[in-house]
Amino acid sequence: MITEVGIAVALAISGSALLTVVRRDVTAAARCWLSVPIGAALYSIVALVSLVIVGTLDPAIALIAALGLGLVVTAITLLKGGGLRREDLLWMLIGVGVAAVTAVAARQLHLTRLTPDSLRYLLASNHLVLTEGLREMNAVDLVTRQIGLPALHSMSDLVGRRYLASLGPLFGTFGLGLFVWLAVDLTRGALARRNRLVLVATASLFLLSSNRLVYDSFYINTHIQMAAYLLIAVAGTWLAVSRGLSLWAVPSGLALAVTLLFRPEAPLVVAILLVTVAASRATMSVRLAMTLPTLAVGALWYGLGLWRYAAGGDEISPTAPVFGSLVAIGLAVALCLVSGAHRARPWARWLDLAGVAGLALLLVFYIATDPAVFGTSIESTVRNLVRDGFWLLTWVAAIALLLVALVVESIPDGRLWTIPVIGFALLYWALPYIREGAWRVGAGDSGNRILAHYLAVTVVFLVLAAVHNRGGASGGQTETM
Repeated sequence: MITEVGIAVALAISGSALLTVVRRDVTAAARCWLSVPIGAALYSIVALVSLVIVGTLDPAIALIAALGLGLVVTAITLLKGGGLRREDLLWMLIGVGVAAVTAVAARQLHLTRLTPDSLRYLLASNHLVLTEGLREMNAVDLVTRQIGLPALHSMSDLVGRRYLASLGPLFGTFGLGLFVWLAVDLTRGALARRNRLVLVATASLFLLSSNRLVYDSFYINTHIQMAAYLLIAVAGTWLAVSRGLSLWAVPSGLALAVTLLFRPEAPLVVAILLVTVAASRATMSVRLAMTLPTLAVGALWYGLGLWRYAAGGDEISPTAPVFGSLVAIGLAVALCLVSGAHRARPWARWLDLAGVAGLALLLVFYIATDPAVFGTSIESTVRNLVRDGFWLLTWVAAIALLLVALVVESIPDGRLWTIPVIGFALLYWALPYIREGAWRVGAGDSGNRILAHYLAVTVVFLVLAAVHNRGGASGGQTETM
């Protein structure tokens, strides 16, 4: 147990240390709740470099390297900008303490959930530490399950177990902490104190009472990690652009990039977000912070790792999973950077709307060619949302509120929220065609499980829409893109 607590603490410290570079714009409290996800992202990228360049993964060396990189960044930052404040140290200690307590509780309570999918991830984690890690891992699993979660669970070798019981709970705990911080921060000064307290408490309890999201915090799969990283990516982007807190783009860009190591559909999710940024009034520094990590991770993983080792990895076709993903990443990065030029603004401001329209037309084409897949997916989704998927009434309530919010919201730079939300919804219905199989009825179906990725983002959007709407005190004109 002591070693697993040490791993949790090391992830928290490495994330906190790296985030000192953004302390001008990201508060100490926010950095506390970002620490574990960002520390895990840093470790995952170090693991990626090791696997692609060296060919194997030594989890101890990767963890030490991630911790060392974070501390080096802290040292350089402090030498340039002065020492840490008492508030910084306090919140850093809170983050470390929460990580340690979470790890102890996870080991003692034995709440880890395993399915056959979980065992595939854990088998992959055993393969990655072998001499030819990527070659040893199943060639199909390299595409469908990726290496993000197996690389993190490979640290279980250090504790003499097959998995880290604390990994999911750490993401669940720190993701919830970040959600509460966002709800508090985004409503500050916009509502009376009592109304604000009620709104924050209601949103937090709504998220915490989500049966599937709580389950995913103990389930060995990639869903709780994706939920945390997408929350950081979307919320961080809005804070960087709308509030002018440009350094929020650093954790946001890192979180977005690391999703490429966790899910096969991540390149499409990344493309949606980067095209949204492309159409916004983001500065070039924000655009660079959002795109360069994605470019680096995408080139290393899809361009070198999957291209060489995945099943069909070197197939050149727009529909090939590796080549198609490289094209999506490359185009999104290029559009995001090129649209930052002053001469590009007249047409670039419509890129996000054009992207959503294009995705909608693609979905219409899919439905027209094979309506049975869409019909089965609708039936399965409805049954999963109201009964079989164990969501209880979570999405029933969220969708009803979402439809209203999309009509009445007047959030400044609101398209940074509405385009991803709509884009994720369209992508959800398009994925059955891309993966060549309709969504199925049952809690274990992929379509049911990936809904967890978007719930926290959706609820934060609802909180913002409750504050900024055409009928409320904070209503008004949304700033143009």
